Amino acid sequence: MSKLVVLPGEGVGNDLNWSATSALFDDIVAFIHRRVRDERAAETVTTQAASGCLFLAELPERVLAEVLAGLRDDLPAYVNEVIYPPAATLAMDYPEIFIARAKSLACLADLSIALRGDVDSSSRGSEQASAVVAHAEPGMPLRGRLLYQDDGNVEFVCAPEGRTDKSARTGSDGSVSLRIGSLQLEVGITTRQVLYARGYSPRESWNAARFDLPDMPPGVVFAEPDRPFVPGQPVALDRTEEWPIDHDVRSGWLRISAPGNEGKGTLTLIADGIAVGTYAEEIVSVWLHTGP
Repeated sequence: MSKLVVLPGEGVGNDLNWSATSALFDDIVAFIHRRVRDERAAETVTTQAASGCLFLAELPERVLAEVLAGLRDDLPAYVNEVIYPPAATLAMDYPEIFIARAKSLACLADLSIALRGDVDSSSRGSEQASAVVAHAEPGMPLRGRLLYQDDGNVEFVCAPEGRTDKSARTGSDGSVSLRIGSLQLEVGITTRQVLYARGYSPRESWNAARFDLPDMPPGVVFAEPDRPFVPGQPVALDRTEEWPIDHDVRSGWLRISAPGNEGKGTLTLIADGIAVGTYAEEIVSVWLHTGP
């Protein structure tokens, strides 16, 4: 069950909500407690945290200012050193997603501070990336298993020995999603490398098709945003229209492609069972091997 930290936004009714799992929420509450030296405010934090929803605006002004500054300035390093240190991430399947989720609270705190300082509301969200350019390079694909579940869920799991490699490809700030409908490409925020695909693609949305498989040389694909990636802020690749999904039962490959770009561009096998198509510096397709 998700729990919430609610930060003051731009006036009443414009709160900034950050959600997390119980474990991550508890870690954040512990981080905040260390910065609340007022006894009554500390009791407020404890009481609200027990309910699963922490309203920072209800803290005294001086305490609130210190908490927001701490979240903005100190939380990213705390995430790396205490919440998700390297030794812990090697035991996790998707540490990059949790790291980014935790650090997105620092970004919200930064925005909350700006809004409380009467910054023009037109600046809100101006730092969010809205488009990417992509290019492929020779290299080794990420090793692991692409898992397609009967309910439509798509996952990619590295073998334990491959988690160190994935961590190096991801970088210290975790990953951000490039979205195509309900499917996501995870990209290292620091490295800009496209890592793997995950998400949801139910069979009833597939079009039966037959296509010749193009060459899929192994390599890496990098996605450069028009503005820096921000943890917790995905970028939509399908901004204008839905990407059709074609499935060739003979080969077991699923092709998700931008309209009018079927068969265009160069394919790069970025991970076992996952290829990305690039054309004219854009990502124009994602290919998934769903079996047999």
